[in-house]
Amino acid sequence: MSERLTVHRRLRAYRLHHNLYVLVLLVLGMAGAVVAYGRTHEQDGFLPELALAIATSLLASVLVLLSETYVKFKEHTNDIFLEGIEKLGISNLHFQKGELLGGLMDRCEHTFWASGYRLILTRGLVPQIESLARRGVTCRLLVSPPWFEAYRSVYGEQERVMQNYFAVLDAFARGAEQGLPTCEVRFTDKPLFSDTYKVDSQLVTGPYMHNRDPVHGRITANDFFTYELHRHSRLYELVNGEYETLWSDAGEVLDWDRYRAASAGARARDLNDQQLQDVLRQACVPLSPATDAADEVPQRLAALGR
Repeated sequence: MSERLTVHRRLRAYRLHHNLYVLVLLVLGMAGAVVAYGRTHEQDGFLPELALAIATSLLASVLVLLSETYVKFKEHTNDIFLEGIEKLGISNLHFQKGELLGGLMDRCEHTFWASGYRLILTRGLVPQIESLARRGVTCRLLVSPPWFEAYRSVYGEQERVMQNYFAVLDAFARGAEQGLPTCEVRFTDKPLFSDTYKVDSQLVTGPYMHNRDPVHGRITANDFFTYELHRHSRLYELVNGEYETLWSDAGEVLDWDRYRAASAGARARDLNDQQLQDVLRQACVPLSPATDAADEVPQRLAALGR
């Protein structure tokens, strides 16, 4: 027999934990009304009657909500699917990742991480990216670019993606105006198995699933569904650790001073995708795979700015 969750985690898995919080508030309110009635019931006026009416009303609400919660809890008692989702650490499933991320980024205060191959979705978040840069949010962008074999093994040689890259990087640069963007961009030759974003403590991810492109007949990676993860869960730790591992093992990092000059030159010319790749590569500098950037991001960014 499978291990059962605690009552509190089962309530959360069944989406009933908010009912419990409301029940606690109602009980506290009812207790307060009872105390108020006990102190005023010998007084003349409407206060005793008001306190009694409030206590009675809250009691009725408690009984109704308690009965509804109990019935729903019993209906889900053997719902192994919901309990399994809770055990995995998944707090919610989504099919509109852009809308989800846009809302989270609008409220982001400290940290934003992103990863990807083609940066199609990330390009759709350019307004939020500019806002993050203006607010000084610390950002990480981990990319497996077209000049690495990991990218070509999935998308081949024909994908036109460099406009996405320049749009995203330019958004960080514009948001920072003349200062150095608080974003470090690393390029990895390792395959990315998940499309991962971290907004403060919220981790949003989903697997890349390789399918046949119906138009060109090539195998491509589709992003079908997305899930949010509980901060204190094993899956959260695994996905976060995967990002950290790939980040620390990356081979190249973007030099923002070089990039600004390269981007300005690229805008002045009509370059094809391969030429844009060459321009971006010239703005990259080697990065030791053994470097752990978690504690050195500010120093490294400052060094690149000199």
